[in-house]
Amino acid sequence: MSWDADLIDDRGHYEGEWNYTHNCNGMANAVLYPDYEQQTVFDEVFRSTHPSWWKVLDGKTGPEGAAFLDSIIRGLESDPERFRAMNPENGWGDYDSFVKVLTSMRDAVPEWPTTWAASG
Repeated sequence: MSWDADLIDDRGHYEGEWNYTHNCNGMANAVLYPDYEQQTVFDEVFRSTHPSWWKVLDGKTGPEGAAFLDSIIRGLESDPERFRAMNPENGWGDYDSFVKVLTSMRDAVPEWPTTWAASG
């Protein structure tokens, strides 16, 4: 299972497309929600008590999404060992590659109007 995120301009042009495993969502959610408790991937996607980070990103403008992603990245980078300990046992995804994807997303926002579309 994975999420998809697209950055689309006001003419329908794709400025970027990303896809990554749901296995690392708990890392971002732990940054966003102080009371977050690690869940199975199924529960995080379908039965979470908090909306997952990618659901929050969906519908934001490009700049709003960039600021949101930046806050997640800063939170993750503030305690790398904590989040590396959350690396999935199955090896699908890891802290370092997740931060790279989020950084790529944040840095792709152009100066013209865009909107984030995320699904999973």
